Amino acid sequence: MKSIAIFLSLIFIAGYSKAQLNTRFDFTNADATIAFLKKAHPTEADIDRMVKSDGVKTIIKKIRSTDSIARIALYKAAAGIPAAGKEKNFQFDFIKAQLPEMENFIARIKNNTRIITDSIQSLAHFLPVDKKATVTVCFLLGGYSSGFTMDDDNIFYVGTHQYKSDLTGIVNTCQHELFHNIQSLLYDRSKVLKALQDSNELPALYATYLLQNIFIEGSAEYVADIDKMDTASPYIKREIEHYSVNNYRMADNFFVLENIIMSAYRDPEKMDADMAYRVLFDWNWNNIGYAVGKQMCKAMVKIYGPDVLKKYLLTDPVFFIRDYIQLAKTNSTAFPYNFTKDFEQMIDTVAARITALKINNP
Repeated sequence: MKSIAIFLSLIFIAGYSKAQLNTRFDFTNADATIAFLKKAHPTEADIDRMVKSDGVKTIIKKIRSTDSIARIALYKAAAGIPAAGKEKNFQFDFIKAQLPEMENFIARIKNNTRIITDSIQSLAHFLPVDKKATVTVCFLLGGYSSGFTMDDDNIFYVGTHQYKSDLTGIVNTCQHELFHNIQSLLYDRSKVLKALQDSNELPALYATYLLQNIFIEGSAEYVADIDKMDTASPYIKREIEHYSVNNYRMADNFFVLENIIMSAYRDPEKMDADMAYRVLFDWNWNNIGYAVGKQMCKAMVKIYGPDVLKKYLLTDPVFFIRDYIQLAKTNSTAFPYNFTKDFEQMIDTVAARITALKINNP
């Protein structure tokens, strides 16, 4: 089994206080990358400054690369030399080839930050009156991710070059990622994982981690519903085309998800944790876990109303999975997607163990 540190490094952790939702915007990396790539002959000092900058350090960490590879990727992009191997993960040569378009897009985002701010204000609905979220949106140029969070609980990152100069796509990602910050504000799920890790309860630990992410990603997908966005938007169109496969294979998705999680639960020592996460929550697999979680949210909201998600933001996501299973059992025609009896028993066992931990949250 790969190190649990790989798992825990992916968890969003946050802690805010007071009331309201505030957003800040940081274009430092985007501006610096454009300025660097516009230079005809950047110096070693220029490259060194880029590699040591917070933005490039974040990209290096996200793609699990190194300073030396980043240095080579920057040098080659500036010199017009095609990237090779792991250098390609930085995508600096792609950015250099699209530089005028990138520069114009960054300028357009700067001129339209109010649109982003207005679009995410509805998320304040999920915050208790005594809570305040102040989040910085950091626009990057580099790496292969369109949106993500890292260790700083007040920041999320947007891979601006991934958006086909599409502001609508940026808005959708900001909604999704900011909802993650709200999730972390209201419930610190890392406490449960740490308790299970400390007691060496590997079956419950790995199953819980994967189960938590079904709700974490699925509810963010439900709230930032791409199906309600402008389909004429280039980025949104691409996302919907890629994601739409889940609409006709949902039963398959439930099957794949169950078998991966049950494998992790039954034989954690032989489970490749990194691969399990990728298969369930990665673009290359059409975001299976996202689709299953969103489907569950739709079912729960249909019966209990939209405020039901507030309830599950305040407790461990495993209880959301448990309650969905019970709902689907009541009407298999209305809710055709469910899990086997073995999976249900596993959920009950894990939920009981989490309850027994008596962990105060957040």
